[in-house]
Amino acid sequence: MAGVFIHITGNALPRLTQIANVSGNPADVLDDIGAFLDMDVTTRFLREVTPEGRKWEQSQAAKDRGGLTLTDERNLAGSVTHNVNGNTLEHGLGEKYAAINHYGGETGRNKSVTLPARPIAAVQENEINDIITDWLI
Repeated sequence: MAGVFIHITGNALPRLTQIANVSGNPADVLDDIGAFLDMDVTTRFLREVTPEGRKWEQSQAAKDRGGLTLTDERNLAGSVTHNVNGNTLEHGLGEKYAAINHYGGETGRNKSVTLPARPIAAVQENEINDIITDWLI
C-alpha cells in the first residue's frame, strides 16, 4: 500500500499504550481508528475539503470536465484502506500517485503542474481520542 505514515503523539499515545498494556492486543481499537480514518478521508474526497473544513483548490482537470478534484474515475478515493498488524495501524491509499496528492509538488509533463498539499491534520486527534476513551470505559 502506498501511504502516508503518521506518528501518533500527544494525548493519544499514552492512552493507546494503556490499552495495549491492559488488553495485550490493541488490534480492535486500532481497527476502529483505521475505520474512522477511512471514512473521514473518503468523505473529504466527496466534499473536497481538508480535515479543518477548508475547500480544496479545484484542479484544472476538474474545472475542464466539470467534476470533482481527484475523483475522475474514483481510483484514488476508492483505494482508501487500512491494515492492522499486531500493534501497528497502516492507513493510506493504494494508488502509486497518492503521495504527490498528499504532500503536493510538481508533476505532469516537464513538471508543469504544481499540486497543493492535502495533509492530514491534528483535528482528527479529537476523534481518535474519543475512540480510545470509549475503549477505556
